[in-house]
Amino acid sequence: MVRDEKWRTVSVLVRAAEEYERVEAPVYRSTGGPLFKTLLSSGCRMDCLYCPFSRHCKYPREKWSVDKLVRVFLELYRGGVVRGLFLSSGIYGDPERVVEEIVFVARVLREKYGYKGYIHLRLMPGTPSSFIREAVRVADRVGVNLEAPGPQFFSEIAPSKGSWSIDLYSKLSYAASLVSPYRNRVDTQLVVGAAGESDRDIMLLLEKLSDVGVGVVHFSPYTPVEGTPLAERVPPAPAWRSRQLYEVWSLISRYGFRLKELEAVLDDDGFMPRLGVSVKEFLARSHPEWFPVNPWNASLSELMRVPGIGPKTARRIIDLREKGLLTILKLKSVLGEFRWSKAKAYLDLSSPK
Repeated sequence: MVRDEKWRTVSVLVRAAEEYERVEAPVYRSTGGPLFKTLLSSGCRMDCLYCPFSRHCKYPREKWSVDKLVRVFLELYRGGVVRGLFLSSGIYGDPERVVEEIVFVARVLREKYGYKGYIHLRLMPGTPSSFIREAVRVADRVGVNLEAPGPQFFSEIAPSKGSWSIDLYSKLSYAASLVSPYRNRVDTQLVVGAAGESDRDIMLLLEKLSDVGVGVVHFSPYTPVEGTPLAERVPPAPAWRSRQLYEVWSLISRYGFRLKELEAVLDDDGFMPRLGVSVKEFLARSHPEWFPVNPWNASLSELMRVPGIGPKTARRIIDLREKGLLTILKLKSVLGEFRWSKAKAYLDLSSPK
């Protein structure tokens, strides 16, 4: 399903038996480059209230054969159209069988055709541990969509999809344990705003996900789809809410912030208003007691609180400091003009060592 400007359809000519067949293939423009992003099957027996592939919705049901999917992907890859494969599926049958077929596609590419490029597999609720291990073996990234920040919210929007704690969260956590310390090999997705959850509810989950080693979280703002049960009951979530949650996730997973340090961005109902500045800068303005920070004796965590200074830059500053090379001029050079303009108001530059 082509949804926005990140999607396009590419026509591919592939051989089928004694004939050639023209296939329309969905290509998604990801941050790392274009992917052949598709569902193994658009058929689904679940009744997720927000999803156009729900069993209650009148959406065309199609399913790739493994051979055809592999041939189309290889044509796209060899032609330089895509850099890799992202494969998910509707739950058209037993979830274990669905995952088995998804993993089999990856195995065919790796073992039969010698493909060494990028593969991203989305696992199903309740995936057995053996299939999770096999998926981690053959794919560069695997994920389990949590959809909501906890069981009480999940049951509101996906009543037949199993137990959030047992079938989703525990499987995601297990996958993360297999790839440590390569956190970015495991990801998940939340549908923001579909279940009435607050940003505080989401932040509580994000703290847990970071602690168990999940590397990537996608925040999909809820968008009503005509014909789905939620469409007339729940308004769309604003895109800015998801953008701010991405910033929060970065602060938690990369900068080491904890929920208690993020409380200043939340209102009394646990939601972030539209801030107008980055979450990190809003926090800096809300916590004058954190500043100024002296770059010549500050800890890594103290440096990373400064707007304009991220983990890589903070480590660079400490490295220069330990070598006796840190000066104001060098600090300006490391930060660059733009980041220096943001950071200098939060730094104590009065007594460089």
